Amino acid sequence: MPLPPVVLIHGAGGNAASWAPTLAAWEGATVTAVDLPGRGDRADEAPATSAAAAAAAIAPALPPGALLVGHSYGGAVGIELALAHPGRFAGLVMVASSARLRVAPAILEAVAAATAGAPFPLDFAFGADTPAATLAAYTADLARTPPAAALADWRACDDFDRRDQLARLTLPVLVVHGTADVLTVPRFQERLASSLPAAERVALDGIGHMLPWEAPAALARAVRGWWDAR
Repeated sequence: MPLPPVVLIHGAGGNAASWAPTLAAWEGATVTAVDLPGRGDRADEAPATSAAAAAAAIAPALPPGALLVGHSYGGAVGIELALAHPGRFAGLVMVASSARLRVAPAILEAVAAATAGAPFPLDFAFGADTPAATLAAYTADLARTPPAAALADWRACDDFDRRDQLARLTLPVLVVHGTADVLTVPRFQERLASSLPAAERVALDGIGHMLPWEAPAALARAVRGWWDAR
């Protein structure tokens, strides 16, 4: 079964280019990676202060019937899109994400202290076997996002909690995560999948939080396999 149009939504501090390593893996599908407000194509907009506000900003440009694929904070934005527009989207893929995204105070402080030349590093969120070149490429990508936008993202993550609304998400949902994720740990992923009316879960062994960079081909295969089996 062909995939519907795929919309890729980046995580906190990211941008549309954060999905660049995955694009080749989606061969045959129509794929669009979007910028949230405050960066990239939307640099002239004020950063969104909540996942709901970010969803409202990007919703008008999204094609009906799209498959939403959200990484981490992008998954929260995907939940908001699905709640605000029931029946509009074909499905939702939560990539290393959750319905509650509490952020450690030390991370918020570090993001607030970051600068354009020294963005908050996320090396610790990658799996142990991630090549150094991948870590360097990701750090370079983070520098494309203005510090104010990154901070707004992380604060929006910390405020996000839609656990009491999951029963309303009746569209098909795939929960994809790594077994070595230290930010949205596997037990949270299991809980998320079990709380959704129509969800399946795929765990990628040894992969950390940064699936779009660590395992882009495996991520795309998981999505295609899930969609084909429906």
